[in-house]
Amino acid sequence: MNARTMSAVFELRNLLEDLERIGTNVIDMVRGGQPLVPWRLYPGDSGIFDRRTRYQFYYHSHGLDTEAGHFHTVRLFDDHTAHLIAISMTTDGWPQALFTLNLWAIGDAYETAEKLRRYVRDFHLAEHVGPPPLVRFVNLIFQAFGPQIEQLQEQKIETLSRYRIAHPDHDVFEDRSMEILSRVAIDVRAPAALAASTRRRLVNRRKPA
Repeated sequence: MNARTMSAVFELRNLLEDLERIGTNVIDMVRGGQPLVPWRLYPGDSGIFDRRTRYQFYYHSHGLDTEAGHFHTVRLFDDHTAHLIAISMTTDGWPQALFTLNLWAIGDAYETAEKLRRYVRDFHLAEHVGPPPLVRFVNLIFQAFGPQIEQLQEQKIETLSRYRIAHPDHDVFEDRSMEILSRVAIDVRAPAALAASTRRRLVNRRKPA
């Protein structure tokens, strides 16, 4: 993890801790006081959208025990959309995993890994298009875990390729058993704790005996 991504991890952790201190989290923020109903899109059907950069995100829940719900992140075009990642959330409002989806589950068009990686690197929404801490949270996910998100795009294409070899007569994009194509668990607290521990060791080494 380089200095830029480590800095983003610290900023992300501090943001989530600041929200906790005032008794809220990004899930509460995206709901905006609305009751949490499975499959309903929050904050509304259009999500939060930056007209200049053409990026969007929205939140919903499937009512599963394994997560509180997830944020979908999307690049919009005039004739199609490109889904980048979903951000799986714990019930206390912290991100726990990132994953990609098959086309039938998200309804967008096929994109190459090269294009998806470019969309990932360019991902950004201006903070004024939604509640600033909420928009900052999603932007920071891409800054803190950009390399992992790009790798997920590669793994997604690899999963599709293996399926086509194993099932040449099937349409992988319509196979309901193939929903999550790549996934990685993340822990915002762990890298920050490791860095803090490393700094303490360096400081102790510099102290005179």
